Amino acid sequence: MAEAFPASRAASAHVAGSSQAVLVADDDGVLVEASFGACRLLGAARAEVVGRRIETLFEPDSAARLAAAWPTLCAGAGGEAGRFALEAPASVVEVQATITVRVLPSRHLVTLDPERGRGAASPPRVGLRAVREPSAREREILTLLAEGATDGQIATRLGLSPATVQTHVRNAKAKLGARTRAQAVAMAMQRGLIGSS
Repeated sequence: MAEAFPASRAASAHVAGSSQAVLVADDDGVLVEASFGACRLLGAARAEVVGRRIETLFEPDSAARLAAAWPTLCAGAGGEAGRFALEAPASVVEVQATITVRVLPSRHLVTLDPERGRGAASPPRVGLRAVREPSAREREILTLLAEGATDGQIATRLGLSPATVQTHVRNAKAKLGARTRAQAVAMAMQRGLIGSS
């Protein structure tokens, strides 16, 4: 038993430094470690990833599928979990998730394999949330972003927290299939969802 903690600590250090997109989650799907490669892929710092439930990294449809499959995958032999659409601001649209169960007691290794598009362009988001338009609140926030407002200014103006503003921006980007805020604003203007300033 005394060796379990050092082994766990060594495994954690190995995962954290990996350039591959690797996550470690517990039986409940709470992320306990994220590799450098996973953080780059997800467009988030390690502190923003560790402690979250794994399904929160994915768009709602993918999140629901993974949340439903997680208990069965962890109780069984693991393996390929399927293709999932990442939530913005991830650097790619979709990944193939593979789960290796019980790499340590109650710890499961999740490998995210990016399925890159044909060249530099973003892969099409057919069948994902890109077919949905941003909500009225998301369009309102995109309009304020187009006017040059910061998250803090938008939060004050609309009576929201900056974190809520960021969530609306992230959701709008995901629905539009945009990788950046600027791209989301441009796409919303192009589609006539918001007016140009």
